[in-house]
Amino acid sequence: MPQGFLSVISRLLPVLLVLLLAACQSGTQAQGGLPGLLDRVVPGTGAPQRVAPSAGTPANSQVNLPPAMQQALQQQLPQPASPSLAIETQPLPAAPTLLPPGSPDAIRVGFLAPLSGPNAGLGRALFDAAQLALFDLADNRLVLLPRDTEGNPEKASEAARRVIAEGAQIIIGPLFANEASAVGLIARERNIKVLSFSTDRSVAGGGVYLLGFTPDQQVERVISYARTRGLTRFAALAPDSPYGNAVVQAATTAVQAAGGQMLRQDRYPVDSGDLTPGVRRFAAALRSLPPRGPEEPPVDGVDPNIARPVDAVLLPEGGARLRALAPLLPFFDIDPRAVRFLGTGLWDDPSLSTEPALVGGWYAGPTPDGFAEFARRFEQGFGRRPPRLASLAYDATALVGILARRPGESPGIAAPFDEAGLTNPDGFAGYDGIFRFQTNGLVQRGLAVLEIQRRGGGRVIDPAPASFQVPAN
Repeated sequence: MPQGFLSVISRLLPVLLVLLLAACQSGTQAQGGLPGLLDRVVPGTGAPQRVAPSAGTPANSQVNLPPAMQQALQQQLPQPASPSLAIETQPLPAAPTLLPPGSPDAIRVGFLAPLSGPNAGLGRALFDAAQLALFDLADNRLVLLPRDTEGNPEKASEAARRVIAEGAQIIIGPLFANEASAVGLIARERNIKVLSFSTDRSVAGGGVYLLGFTPDQQVERVISYARTRGLTRFAALAPDSPYGNAVVQAATTAVQAAGGQMLRQDRYPVDSGDLTPGVRRFAAALRSLPPRGPEEPPVDGVDPNIARPVDAVLLPEGGARLRALAPLLPFFDIDPRAVRFLGTGLWDDPSLSTEPALVGGWYAGPTPDGFAEFARRFEQGFGRRPPRLASLAYDATALVGILARRPGESPGIAAPFDEAGLTNPDGFAGYDGIFRFQTNGLVQRGLAVLEIQRRGGGRVIDPAPASFQVPAN
């Protein structure tokens, strides 16, 4: 190749790299929706506020960022010579300053996930989402310590001991309830908090905080909304499983609290290949109930000329099982034109739009726009679509970064991550909306109510709250 051509290329390469970086930055800034890193809710107002990243970039030799991020972190790109490029005001990333292993300024964060075994794909996605948050935070004090739990409580315990020995000041993960319980016992001895992805209420507390979308909050939200629309008579058809039983119990409590009636609860075997007998029994039981009387208030969105013993049926099922269950209901005269079908977060599935009986059904969940923006950025960085739970890892890591900026009363391991910081009553706002931890370790989330459409999955019909402040009467 001619020497002159190589010389031209060598002179143009820095400019091309800077243009590429500027395009990435402006593309990120132009996006709407939720911000790229966690917001903090302003105390006393409940309003979310962008927390600006601190100077510098994440310094973590113990994680593998995607190539695009590595390039931004490891190079100090020169400013273009030509003023016409209009990017001279764009901040360029500084070269990372790696902290010495024993540096008192380092904030070490244990990250426990199944990085091998049958759930390795999900575990890797959770870790990649955490890396994305670390990149956005641009805080070179934060050091992720990823360890493989293999989805096993014994391995999770071993991993927890390792990261604690290496100086972890807080632990993100693990994924499963039995792992979280085992890790919580070890972390509690050192007064180290655990942010687990589990949804099992039984493992919350004692320093373990649950990040997962708990079904009781989803059920409470959708039933509360249904009551505002005039629905008073409820029934539930659920799998005979811990999940199904927990949902029905939560629904019964929510219906009573909202002033409604839970008139029927039926179960079907969780491993049944044929759901027809269970639906037939359920439909026969509903027909034996007294019909809704003419003196009762009307219900929005249903045909008043169709007799109905209940106003709504809760179906805590998802995926292929829900698609098999749903058409059996109208077949046995539980008509979706007169009875509203209600679901849980398992209904957050665009494929359900293909089942006519479910169109018009309601469920509660995070506003879809937040995850859509997160998924776009994740796919841009890692080249694949993230699973739904991956945004939890991003929000958890960003939360740790926010809390790490809290001034402690005195130097020490637990100062930024004490209960007072984690249970801030104003809460935080991330890709999955506003959330806050309660002192019992459970998470409270601001959820929207969505309605299944004929195309594209759920549409928001009642927005998620913007803050935890109760409106004045």
